[in-house]
Amino acid sequence: MKVRITMEEWQNGHDQPGYHYHQEQERKPVETPGKRFWKMWGPLLIKWGIGIGVGMAVMAAMMMAYMKTHYQTQAALEALMSDQNKLMAFYEKMLNKYIDYTTWVEGLSALVTIPVMALMYHGDRKKEKTAGIVQDKKAPLWQYPAVIIMALAMSLGLNNLIIIGNLSAIDANYKATMNAMYSAPLAIQIVCLAVLVPICEEYVFRGLFFRRMERESSFVYAMVYSSVVFGILHVNLVQMLYGFALGMMLAYVYEKYGSLKAPVAAHMSMNLLSVLATRYGLYNWMLKDNIRIGIITVVCAAVASTMFVIIQRIEEKPTKKKENENLAM
Repeated sequence: MKVRITMEEWQNGHDQPGYHYHQEQERKPVETPGKRFWKMWGPLLIKWGIGIGVGMAVMAAMMMAYMKTHYQTQAALEALMSDQNKLMAFYEKMLNKYIDYTTWVEGLSALVTIPVMALMYHGDRKKEKTAGIVQDKKAPLWQYPAVIIMALAMSLGLNNLIIIGNLSAIDANYKATMNAMYSAPLAIQIVCLAVLVPICEEYVFRGLFFRRMERESSFVYAMVYSSVVFGILHVNLVQMLYGFALGMMLAYVYEKYGSLKAPVAAHMSMNLLSVLATRYGLYNWMLKDNIRIGIITVVCAAVASTMFVIIQRIEEKPTKKKENENLAM
C-alpha cells in the first residue's frame, strides 16, 4: 500500500527527534569498515589489478616470442640463464621494448576493465532506483557542445602553462611517460588514449568512486577527494597537477549534466586534442613565439570561463513535482 503525504508533512516528520536515526537505520544497513573500504576503493583496486595482470601477460608474451626467435636451441637458452650479465641485459632489453608498447598495454587494460566497471556502475544505479533515490536531471544533447568546448580550452590552456613554466624539466618521469605514450602509431593512440582510456577512467573515477563518495558525504568533498586521488594516480608531478584540475572539472560536469556521458565526452575531447597537437607539432608552433602562446592561453581561459558560466546555469536538480511523486511512493 502506498501512503501519500504532502511535502509539508514529510518535512515535519524529518524534524522530529530521532527520525534520522531510526529511518536511516531501517533504510540503510550498517556497513563494516572492510565493506565500506571495498565499496569506495574496490573499483580502483580492480582497475589496478587488471592493469598489472594485462601488463604481466604482455611482458610474458614478448619474452616468449623473443626467446623463440633468438634462442632456438636448448643450449642457447641454458647459456643465457647461466650468465648473470646476459640475463640482466635480456631483462633490460625486454623492459625497454615493453615501454615502447605502453599505449597498447594501456588500451588493452582499459578494454578489459570497461565491461567490469560498466556492470558495477549500472548495478549502483539499480540500487539507487530501488532505494527511491531521485536521480538528477539529464541535460539535453544540445547543451553538450559547451562542455566539450570548455574541456578543450582548459586542456590547451593548462598544457600551455606547463610549457611556459617549463614544468616538464622538474620531473624527468613526465617527459619519459609522454615519449612512451605518443610513440605508438596515430591510429593506436586515438583508439587507446582518446577512446578506451577516457571511458575506463570515467567509469572508475567519476561513475563509481566520486558518485559513491558523494552519496556518503557531500558533492564538494567527493569532488575534491576524488580529484586528488585521480591526480596522484598519474604518478609524476606534472600530470598530478594537471589531473587534479581536470578531475575537478569532470566531476562538476558529471553533476551538472546528470550523465556520465558528459565527463566521457570531455575527457575524450581533451585526450584527442593532446594526441593530435603532439603529433602535428601544435605546441612547438606556439612555443616559437612567446606572444603567440600567451595570447592563445588567455583566449583559452576566456573561452573556458564563458562555457563554465553557461554550464553553471544548467538546472540539474529534479523538479519539485518529481520529488513529491517519489516521496509519495
